[in-house]
Amino acid sequence: MPLPDPFVDRLREIVPEGRFEAVLASFEEPPATGFHVNTMLRDEDEVLSVLEDEDVPMAAVEGVPGAYVVPADGRPALLASRPYADGHIYIQNVSSQLAPIALAPRVGDRVLDLCAAPGSKTGQLSMMVGKEGEVTAVEKARPRFYKLKANVYRQGATNVLPWMGNGAVYWRREPESFDRVLVDAPCSTEGRFRTHEPETTEYWSPRKIREMRSKQVKLLWAGIQALKPGGTLLYSTCTFAPEENEAVVAKMLNTFGDKIEIVDAGLPTSGPVAEQVTAGLTSWQGRDFPQALELTRRVLPNDVFEGFYVAKIAKRGSTVDSK
Repeated sequence: MPLPDPFVDRLREIVPEGRFEAVLASFEEPPATGFHVNTMLRDEDEVLSVLEDEDVPMAAVEGVPGAYVVPADGRPALLASRPYADGHIYIQNVSSQLAPIALAPRVGDRVLDLCAAPGSKTGQLSMMVGKEGEVTAVEKARPRFYKLKANVYRQGATNVLPWMGNGAVYWRREPESFDRVLVDAPCSTEGRFRTHEPETTEYWSPRKIREMRSKQVKLLWAGIQALKPGGTLLYSTCTFAPEENEAVVAKMLNTFGDKIEIVDAGLPTSGPVAEQVTAGLTSWQGRDFPQALELTRRVLPNDVFEGFYVAKIAKRGSTVDSK
């Protein structure tokens, strides 16, 4: 099934000249399967050794610690492996793994994962902060919350505190209390479109983009309110739409002024990730964004990476009185 024509027209405006045809072709190919090793349960080298013994055709992703991929035709072998059955690996696209890596929490940090289900990034954050740290994982939808809890339990993430409720209001429980905040926002999922999977584009429309933007603005605002002055927040989506990406971040700059600052996104500067990364837009369809949006990053899709967007925000002063 072809991609929606309005989406393709928009994509042509977003993707840098010379990259469009490759990006468009990426939607037609079955992607590689990414995964990371769950070091909370098993040593990474031991897990990799088992996968090698079971002839799983894997390769490490340069510049992305702990990330591995298997080709599309190797996915059945990965899912049939003992490490997968034992919960020693977690299936997760490499683009998705970039968000916690870019956020870079330290051992002992308190982290808020504001849109946590199904728990892939939650597990990564749990490993990164260690037993000395703590991850509060928020999810609003009841079915997704219980899936999150099950995945956290399966990963052995005992330092994760799941909380069911609206992420847009959680900050009122603990204003300016977290060292790091991840807002991996619900979005129009354009980065996951596949022409051979019609359900991936079934609900897409410009109206859907507007609906998502409204939710994203509320969630990012709340994430900033929950972040300590001096802390760092990572905003990410798996969509291309500037309305859901640069425009959302620009609104926060307009709201909070010099209390927040866009900083370098923290993605790898060499290797396969760097080859797929482009700078954030500073204008879109007649609207100008602050120059600082150039520091945000869009990951272009190929056979390894899904389309992804990241913006890293440093909090310079208290915002709790901001409306």
